[in-house]
Amino acid sequence: MQALEVPDPFRARLGPEMKMDVHWVDVKLKSGAVHRGLVVRGSRYLTGTRLNPEGGVPFEVEDIIDLRRQSVWPW
Repeated sequence: MQALEVPDPFRARLGPEMKMDVHWVDVKLKSGAVHRGLVVRGSRYLTGTRLNPEGGVPFEVEDIIDLRRQSVWPW
């Protein structure tokens, strides 16, 4: 697994940084799966989860259909 670049259309949805150049986001995939608490660093790269910020993500950029700031509400 590796860091993935956030597609341009979704970068505007990141909003202000949450802490020291980090954004926490939820990502919805084409398969319907939702990954919560992912880390975006440098306002550009998905690098992992809140528990493992440098661990990578288990999907490809092409699988992303939606992205939002981390939320406690269901999609």
